[in-house]
Amino acid sequence: MIFLPPDELGAMIQSYIKDGIALREQITDLCYFMKGGIEWNSAWGMSFEDREIAVKVLNRRIKEQNPDTKEYM
Repeated sequence: MIFLPPDELGAMIQSYIKDGIALREQITDLCYFMKGGIEWNSAWGMSFEDREIAVKVLNRRIKEQNPDTKEYM
């Protein structure tokens, strides 16, 4: 078992909170841009790697359709 000093524990908790928010934002973006192609519960069931691949493919397709736009996710 690893014990952390209180100041490091607080930083770790903040990091987990930040990661959780980033995950929820990524899943929301993925569901929005897929327009129902990936549903909310399905997106939550995807692995990190699968979500990253889906985001990469979506960005590539969006860029192909609109070359002057920036990546959305």
